Amino acid sequence: MSTDAITLLPWAAVLSALGFFFAWRAWRAGDRAATVRRVGWGLVPWALWLVGGLRLVVRIGAAVADWAAGFAFRPSVWLGVGVAIIAVALIALGSRGRDKTAAAPDTEPGRVPRGRARKAAVEGRPAAAGKDDDLAEIEDILRRHGIE
Repeated sequence: MSTDAITLLPWAAVLSALGFFFAWRAWRAGDRAATVRRVGWGLVPWALWLVGGLRLVVRIGAAVADWAAGFAFRPSVWLGVGVAIIAVALIALGSRGRDKTAAAPDTEPGRVPRGRARKAAVEGRPAAAGKDDDLAEIEDILRRHGIE
């Protein structure tokens, strides 16, 4: 048995005792299903300790804590956050601009239309006029189903 396992033994005991305490409270309240469930949770720390998983959980927690401490106190990280915000804003603005240009059908001969105009061209009908055409389609579907 390694020294890591021995130092983690009290943690397993404390976490297990906490689970068993809440199981006891559920038993006193008469909630048998919650009692069984909480006894199961009370056994999880022992299972983790026996298979070495508790050491893994502690290492992951330490790695996350180190990352968070570095994240909060390094200026380069905050510069990265600023660049990420600018990148997301530019992507969003570019998407809005693309949506506006895709709504206008291309009139140049030889070019494949984009967006709704392309779908309309493939289906062999004129390009949709916008929301009014969508509304007319919805009304037509409702009428076919007898909903007015």
